[in-house]
Amino acid sequence: MKETKTPKLSATRRGRPRQDMGAAALNDDRPFVTSLARGLSILRAFHAEDLILGTQAIAERTGLHKTTVSRLLGTLTTLGYLRYLPEYGKYAVSNQVLTLGVAAIGRFGFAEMVRGHMEEIASGGDCVVALSVRDINEMMFVELIRKPTAVALNLNVGSRIPLALSAPGRAYLAAADAAERERLYPALEALHGDEWDSVLSDLEAAIERFETQGYADSFGDWNPRHNAIGIPVREPLTGDIYTISVGGNAELLPPEKLRAQHLPKLLAAAQAMSSLGSNLR
Repeated sequence: MKETKTPKLSATRRGRPRQDMGAAALNDDRPFVTSLARGLSILRAFHAEDLILGTQAIAERTGLHKTTVSRLLGTLTTLGYLRYLPEYGKYAVSNQVLTLGVAAIGRFGFAEMVRGHMEEIASGGDCVVALSVRDINEMMFVELIRKPTAVALNLNVGSRIPLALSAPGRAYLAAADAAERERLYPALEALHGDEWDSVLSDLEAAIERFETQGYADSFGDWNPRHNAIGIPVREPLTGDIYTISVGGNAELLPPEKLRAQHLPKLLAAAQAMSSLGSNLR
């Protein structure tokens, strides 16, 4: 009987790897579908403050050729993830994209539990409480509860904040393993330029503090008017890292008030979230 050999999948990939594709994927032995990665990079090009974007702007943000962008825009529009607005000659993200986020955050009542804890934290005073995820080299708010007088900054769901300077970003990096941090550092260095040495020094100090105090902090590091603390929370099925943070106007929320009033509730939220994982065993 002849032995049937299983063909090996080639690890060779065409094209130049782009930052938006993700370093982790490039280290995987499974085939890398470049066209899919490029399509997702187009969706990532839309920010919360963008009502509409044209082909040229999308090409600049993704680093893709305009011809490639036009082709992928057509596919994404056909699938319903984008809407073409002929009166402007530009595109807008459709509500179909929301279904992806709902599928990710809706497991096991995770979203409901997170919101409940966020509302409890926010009830304690003038603050903004945020659930965030990493988006390339930034953190993005996916849920936000705030008091009207909480902050002078214009922060909303979909807003992005610096990964290395913010409390949510530092909480994420502290929870990530050392290998992931090393993969992210070159892109962060390119982002911060000449300030990287100082940024890295402050970041490493923040990660060291996290290891002893159990939470990440950013007291004026991202914005001199803003103080915040944050903790990482792992989604029970996938292990994906979310962060819950509380922050606000530095004058209303000095570090000692954040620690005394809001930190216990943050830590209680993390403990409750982690208990969800026991239901899977």
